[in-house]
Amino acid sequence: MQTDALSALNARVRRDLAYLSYPDKPWVLELDAGELAAIAPGVAPQEVLHCAIVGGGQFGLTIAHGLQSERVDRVRVFDRNPAGFEGPWMTFGRMKMLRTPKHPTGHDLGNASLTFRAWYEARHGAEGWDQLFRISRPDWQAYLGWYREVTGIDMVNEVEVTAVDPWPNATDCRLFRLTLQTSQGSQFAWARSVVFASGAEGSGGHVVPEFIVDGLPRGLYAHTSEWPIDFSAFAGKRVGLLGSGAASFDAAIAALEAGAKEAVLCFRRPELPRTNPRRWMEFAGFLAHYPELPDAERWRYLQRLYSVGQPPPQPTYDRAVALPGFDMRPSTPWLSAREDGGQAIITTPHGDERFDFVFAATGAFVDLSQRPEFQGLLPHVALWSERYQAPEELAEPRLERFPYLGRYAQFTEKTPGAAPWVERLFTITRSATLSMGPSAASNSNIKYTAPRIISGVTRSLFLDDAAKHAERYESHDHDELPAAPPVEAAQPHH
Repeated sequence: MQTDALSALNARVRRDLAYLSYPDKPWVLELDAGELAAIAPGVAPQEVLHCAIVGGGQFGLTIAHGLQSERVDRVRVFDRNPAGFEGPWMTFGRMKMLRTPKHPTGHDLGNASLTFRAWYEARHGAEGWDQLFRISRPDWQAYLGWYREVTGIDMVNEVEVTAVDPWPNATDCRLFRLTLQTSQGSQFAWARSVVFASGAEGSGGHVVPEFIVDGLPRGLYAHTSEWPIDFSAFAGKRVGLLGSGAASFDAAIAALEAGAKEAVLCFRRPELPRTNPRRWMEFAGFLAHYPELPDAERWRYLQRLYSVGQPPPQPTYDRAVALPGFDMRPSTPWLSAREDGGQAIITTPHGDERFDFVFAATGAFVDLSQRPEFQGLLPHVALWSERYQAPEELAEPRLERFPYLGRYAQFTEKTPGAAPWVERLFTITRSATLSMGPSAASNSNIKYTAPRIISGVTRSLFLDDAAKHAERYESHDHDELPAAPPVEAAQPHH
């Protein structure tokens, strides 16, 4: 019955997409073959993507489908992971369930048949939905896989984008060359616009404190964002974790459930953060219109989030504290690390701790200079430090490295007028949150941010060809009625 229900849903999606297809004519113009041959010899106009999307997670899929719906053809998604492992859900994400409530929408782009709820009810019935508390990671990944299939998105896996360069050069950029790393070696793809949707670490990397890197051999530590990690190796072991966020709790739970003797979670704050301002932000006015706020207000929101921290979700906290061997140590920063007898010795203000393995649950950082795909773009892209100076009491150096984005999540020029092509580049990685909203790169705001990016891409493609469209308008006949036959002159009556 569940298979029948899912088949019926698939048919309903196809019917709905047909109903919603207005206007249904393709409109993006080909690049001129002669012009293209001059700047990229050997590349045919049909080979140029109208939009390349880097990252096949929830945002990449939604934007690709949205562009299809707007009749933009030749949209392709590139993801470095195998199929079914895009995003964090089946890789380094170790939570049992998503941290957001089950109700957020947005991937559907207003089509109820494409919602997670529609998919879940097709598999488990309405009663199953009513009984669901929060969405499990495997279910979420399965939904995204179904979404990809039912919408017919053009996506290639196990292909990593390692460079995006303005082509033919930064002063006369008319398209972008993407360098792809594949199992067959390096290849190139060409695109008129690019969306970076490569997740939490797609604009920097994860943070491991230097004293851990310098003091411990690589086999004694990991960041919680690393994958894969064999947690069964911690059976009977004592594991230390630095950090108080959800990822730290998730890793502690995973270690204890795999048989670890003890998981000790240490953090510098005197107590665990109790409030989660992100839940407050989940109302339509804020989610939809945060990007319209003045710079000073946007900075204040993000600086406040960085200062108060974020606790784990209540179910995650409850599960961790119920496990034997779980221990929390507030006011216990780690000061240094060294190896002794195959174990990690961590120095704290309260003495040394001996662990068999340690995790840095210390989050991700934003720094475009650390990502190879941005090396050809970064000299031309404006950062927040170049557009806004925060008052001393709100200083936050980490935010200064965020790119200063426009209202469509597009990059803006470092020097106005020098590189207008940067506005054909868009990002919805972690680096977008200061410009687009504290929830911009998460489920809770996809309903509002994805349409902005979709509109930004179509805007850039149309405006780039505005003169050609005008010429076609002027030169084409637009007759709606056939030419009328000549009217014979009336003959006089005799």
